[in-house]
Amino acid sequence: QVAPEEFKTSVSRVNACLRKNLPVNVKWLLCGCLCCCCTLGCSLWPVVCLNKRTRRSIQKLLEWENNRLYHKLGLHWKLSKRKCETSNMMEYVILIEFLPKYPIFRPD
Repeated sequence: QVAPEEFKTSVSRVNACLRKNLPVNVKWLLCGCLCCCCTLGCSLWPVVCLNKRTRRSIQKLLEWENNRLYHKLGLHWKLSKRKCETSNMMEYVILIEFLPKYPIFRPD
């Protein structure tokens, strides 16, 4: 079982990463949208790259959290892409899965 403090710390780390990266992504998105017609859409590439970098940062953070604590507890946190329930848009969510338990006392 995960202590509430550990869970809160993990979620706070993910939120801090997002808090650091999202304002920059939004600024680039606004600039990209304003210049989109002049650049034939090329002005949106920085936004795509920044979003990819943010996603990788979150994945690395979750991997670190898994190795530090959650794998020892039989859990695995991962970033997953899924369709929104209310629209056709896609969103990223954090899934917490149970790792299968291996019978260590069963003979080979």
